[in-house]
Amino acid sequence: MKSEIQNLDVTLRDGGYRNDFNFTLEYAQQHIQQMVKSGVDWVEIGYRNGAFKAIADIGITGLSENSYISALRDSVSEPCLCVMAHPKNIERNDIGHLRHLGVNMLRFCMDIQRAELTSDYIKEAKAQGMTVCLNLTRLSQQPLQQLVAHASLAREAGADVLYLADSNGSLTPSRVGNLVRLIRETSGLELGFHAHDNLGLATANSIAAIDAGATFIDASLRGMGKGAGNLKLESWLIYLRLAYQADKYNCRSLLEQVEILEGIEARARPVQPLDDLILGMFDLSIDDKARITASANNIGEVFANALA
Repeated sequence: MKSEIQNLDVTLRDGGYRNDFNFTLEYAQQHIQQMVKSGVDWVEIGYRNGAFKAIADIGITGLSENSYISALRDSVSEPCLCVMAHPKNIERNDIGHLRHLGVNMLRFCMDIQRAELTSDYIKEAKAQGMTVCLNLTRLSQQPLQQLVAHASLAREAGADVLYLADSNGSLTPSRVGNLVRLIRETSGLELGFHAHDNLGLATANSIAAIDAGATFIDASLRGMGKGAGNLKLESWLIYLRLAYQADKYNCRSLLEQVEILEGIEARARPVQPLDDLILGMFDLSIDDKARITASANNIGEVFANALA
């Protein structure tokens, strides 16, 4: 198999958009233990100090406070803890606190308005000895020149991994492959891919990404995530096991955790509403959903609003 592939579970973070990040601590502890047992390399346990937009009554995985991180660190012995942060939500001393608490990977979302601050935070996290990623969101809407510029910022700041996120779920396998090859060649960085499943192409796009040289892949149990959701972790690891005889993956433990999650959180189950399919078709973001559905009485009107 492609032994260099590293799989990152994003259930507790991206899945939090389905339940306002209100996972219980007990579930999070069990989840991370089962992910490690299943052969997952990294577990993203949440955002630090909130998502990009404020969410009322946000739960524990949307804040990743010190006590929460400590409890998860004590639940596993493997260095697998990952946290995501928007530069606008944190201070420099948050980075040192996260490292001290046992966070091994820190992922920053690219902030165009705070590019210099984003670069400084990457450098600080590297100085703290963390594996550092820069995530480029809404990949499909970014001009190529801007992607190359962000890749250059990541390289010069010392990031380990540059993540390409198909936030709108509108990319096709051929386009994913071309973008991964081009950014990988121009940046010289390890590349990751984060799929959304608006068009049902999350698996195909992730396969295209690794075929083009990506080495980090995001996925969540049942694809639990924003909008139409993400790449389904259970399907992905089964694919890797079958396609590459990857015996490292304990799919029984993985599927047992899927059953537990669905038992306590109905919103974890896969969804693909027609309006999310339309968002993917027209390369619209989740922020456009209210606009195209607000005055619509049927799916035909939603489609017409997307064209407007």
